Amino acid sequence: MALCIIVLLTFASNMAIASPSPQVNVDGNLLTDVKSPIVKNSTTFVPIRVVEHLGMKVEWNNKTKIVNISDRSNHLQLSVGSKTALKDKQKISLSTPPFISGGTTYVPLRFIGENFGSNVDWDSKNNGVVIISPDVVAEEEELIKSGDLAKARLGVISLPRVQFYVSTDRPEGESFSYIFPENDYSHMYFVWSDSIYYYELKDGYVSLLWEGKIDVSKQNDTTSPLSKLLGGRLQSVWGEQPSITRRLAFFNDYSGSVGMSGEYGIIDTQGNIIVSKKIPDAKQLADIVVNIPEEKQ
Repeated sequence: MALCIIVLLTFASNMAIASPSPQVNVDGNLLTDVKSPIVKNSTTFVPIRVVEHLGMKVEWNNKTKIVNISDRSNHLQLSVGSKTALKDKQKISLSTPPFISGGTTYVPLRFIGENFGSNVDWDSKNNGVVIISPDVVAEEEELIKSGDLAKARLGVISLPRVQFYVSTDRPEGESFSYIFPENDYSHMYFVWSDSIYYYELKDGYVSLLWEGKIDVSKQNDTTSPLSKLLGGRLQSVWGEQPSITRRLAFFNDYSGSVGMSGEYGIIDTQGNIIVSKKIPDAKQLADIVVNIPEEKQ
């Protein structure tokens, strides 16, 4: 009897600490209709359907067990069980070959990404794989590397926004706010209606660290500078709300509201607005997200 209890407790413990299946996010879109990746010999493999989400053409020959992957300028051929692939008819080696599991063909993700110029990143915190197509972020990365703070922020705003859970919230409204720590573009708050999201810059994308809700019925709750700026109590929906240790630069896009256009400014660490400028005739986001002279360099 004691042995049975120990076995049951061990099984329950293993179940409790078991990690969820890895997920895949392509260009900011969480794929919920494909099988999870498989890690084999320290290599992440994905179903060949995932490659199709990158805009590539995939052809599978069930008889020969050969996968042909192509885009506008490259062609890659892989064979199940073979460590030799053909790229534009040239032989190249891979450490672990494609395989079939449960009727699904799996291919090495990073190998394919490197040969087609895609960025493949492993998010260990969220147990997920991020794939970013090179043509999706080319212009944004140029802005980020420009050395100009306003342009870098515009680039970050336009990057794919990656998360590894399906949010049940569906914000409504046509006004948006972008908030950055002073003299920084690597972290960003995005405010849409009564929802607020906090992102961190990665390689070719921004990763969601926290999601919250703004409860305007509790406007007197100013436990954070953001609460005071946004006019309501912040409640966490997912992740951990970041602490604020320096001033924030905000950029409000009201272009979707009648009679309003834009605004930018700075708040201090108590949430007091110390700089504010209206932009009544903004025609694009670049008219609102500008360099603020009062930001400390």
